Amino acid sequence: MPPTIRLRDGADERLKKAFALDTDTALANHIGVDQGHYSRILNGRTSPGPSFQARLLIAAEKLGIDFYDLFEVVPDPDLQDT
Repeated sequence: MPPTIRLRDGADERLKKAFALDTDTALANHIGVDQGHYSRILNGRTSPGPSFQARLLIAAEKLGIDFYDLFEVVPDPDLQDT
């Protein structure tokens, strides 16, 4: 499995609190992404692509939240030292 990027656990709750939003749908609308796509990212069924990452980072930078606060890099286990 190649390395990938995923939304950190708890990032959605942190963002909802920071933006004073109550639902995932409201957060998806706030950052300008489709709620269904956002749900698939939250559930790990799809990786956050460049457009999603950019939209989220633009919204979050006003709050002092950066890439590594929101996302984590998942390495390829085959490339890890044993």
